Amino acid sequence: MASETGIPDVTDQRNGIVERFDSWIGEDQSITRALAIYGALALYFVWFLVPVVWLALSTVKSGEIIQANRLIIIPAAEHFTLSNYELVLGNPQFRGMFINSVIIAVSTTALTLVLGTLGAYSLSRFTYPGRYTLLIAFMSTKMLPPALILIPFFLMMYSLSLIDTYLGIVLAHCVRALPLALWLLKGFFDDIPTALDEAARIDGCSHLRVLYHVIIPLALPGIAVAAFYTFVTSWNDFLFVSILSQGSGTQTLPFGLYLFQSANTINWGATITAATLTAVPSIVFFVLIQNYFVEGLESGGMHGT
Repeated sequence: MASETGIPDVTDQRNGIVERFDSWIGEDQSITRALAIYGALALYFVWFLVPVVWLALSTVKSGEIIQANRLIIIPAAEHFTLSNYELVLGNPQFRGMFINSVIIAVSTTALTLVLGTLGAYSLSRFTYPGRYTLLIAFMSTKMLPPALILIPFFLMMYSLSLIDTYLGIVLAHCVRALPLALWLLKGFFDDIPTALDEAARIDGCSHLRVLYHVIIPLALPGIAVAAFYTFVTSWNDFLFVSILSQGSGTQTLPFGLYLFQSANTINWGATITAATLTAVPSIVFFVLIQNYFVEGLESGGMHGT
């Protein structure tokens, strides 16, 4: 709207911008609330990312810069070095632990997804006495501190001669990850209409073929969420590996952080580099499945009942 002089009214223009902004952020939010929300999120992510960036940049810093009295985020050219990577990647024990971590984490993820998918399909599609009691019993195990079951689990693995074996560690990680994976997958399966199952059964499919050809393709976002959670649980575990692994043949990357420490000194550059390299596979895995992962988190299947 223009004023009597023919000059556009600044107040009207500002009100028009405000109205468009309000319609963009939603009718139930004000500009002040939106700015407060996005400002708080920005501060949160800055607070979270600064230590991560500092950790990554510290891998190319010399030791004296890392231990300097003042915070130096970006090192000068004369203090830039790749010796930390050479020391870590050139250590045969660290490379062996990386291989162990890959074998154990991938095996744990595969076993957990197979058991979790079959169990979730049973809980979601079949009716039998004690079905919900069984699910609650599984989830109640997540309420126990891991240290509480550490000694009993060690004694059980010892009696089965599974100490210092891949299988023993994989089973331990599977026990930790399976309850939540089962709960997540059941929630996603519940959101898939049973009419699809019935149509497949009419066409002659068995229950396993229904699961493989109908349920799993539609529940891929949920499977991605369960896979990522299981992988990270196994990859970052230190507690169970510390008692089930008796030698370097089965030790995983969390032990690699101790390779560059002695009784009197700590090589901070190498330790920080080892920690950074340990985090890389989880980040890469997330990048590969991020589309499924985000879709899974947004899905109603997260209710799990």
